[in-house]
Amino acid sequence: TRSLIVTGVQTCALPIFLERNDVVQSIIDYREKGALRGVFLGFPILHEYYTMSLPGVTDWTGYAQSGKTEVLLELLLNTSSYYGWKHLLYVPDVGTKDEIIGILIHKITGKTFDKRYHNSNYITEAETLKELDWVLQHFFILHKTDRKAKITPYQFWDLAVELKKSHGIKTATIDSWKDLRHGKDSNGESFGRDDKYLEDVLSYRNMIAEEYNLHLHTIIHPRNGIEKDKNGNRVPPKPDDLKGGSEWWNNGKVMITIHRTQGHKNEFSFIVTKAKPQSVAKQGEIKMYLDVTKRRMYWEYQGEKIFSKKEYVKPNGLSFDHDEDEDNVPF
Repeated sequence: TRSLIVTGVQTCALPIFLERNDVVQSIIDYREKGALRGVFLGFPILHEYYTMSLPGVTDWTGYAQSGKTEVLLELLLNTSSYYGWKHLLYVPDVGTKDEIIGILIHKITGKTFDKRYHNSNYITEAETLKELDWVLQHFFILHKTDRKAKITPYQFWDLAVELKKSHGIKTATIDSWKDLRHGKDSNGESFGRDDKYLEDVLSYRNMIAEEYNLHLHTIIHPRNGIEKDKNGNRVPPKPDDLKGGSEWWNNGKVMITIHRTQGHKNEFSFIVTKAKPQSVAKQGEIKMYLDVTKRRMYWEYQGEKIFSKKEYVKPNGLSFDHDEDEDNVPF
């Protein structure tokens, strides 16, 4: 069993002025190691724009059915396959516990749980059980036994700390923000104002990530409906389109929008709208695709479908544009 008791995290240390003895060894170590950089997530083109770092914080947004959960779950799955990372998931927006596990197993095997494909791509019982233990070893999935029950973000991130200590998890994911209980601080006191609440809770999150070397992911829906341009194409939501947008922007580290311009095709845009620090991500947009049969992402290069691989292998002739203008230099 994996029963845990959530305990509080001490957070009341006051800031101090740095002196030379406080930093001399750490800055030498920092120079030797280099600026923070995240792990390779399977795609050379994506590696130029986004890596998953420890510590780190990533906020994800996009319209409903845009694919943001699909993308994030695959990237988490790749870190488990490549590096053995373990993850805490609280993703009631995805579905039941069986549906969540089913998505992960589908991505691993390429086999569906949809019985409409029983003559071609329907997964067998043996294949299901073969992958189930591996999934549960790498993904700690919170699920509701009471549909009305909700936890607060503070409780969720405190639980992530406990799981880091006891089971060595690397990341914790909320999908989505609306499925938590909001409005009160870690002591249960009401803020009264959404902006004050967001300022406190997101600062707490950033502190937890930094202090405990975790990567914390949050999926947030835009507050408004789908906006279209004069040609009828869907306009990607921006951080300002989130409820309390300015606080998300102020406290965010890396912010990503997953967007499908047409809404019904398997092509989507991976848009990095904020990159902090710039050593782990870069603002920009790339086009990727979802193979519905395999439930796997890929990108296209010279007519070839390129799926994720552990090794960083850049296709022949591929070059990345590193502009030397002042908007892109790393300082």
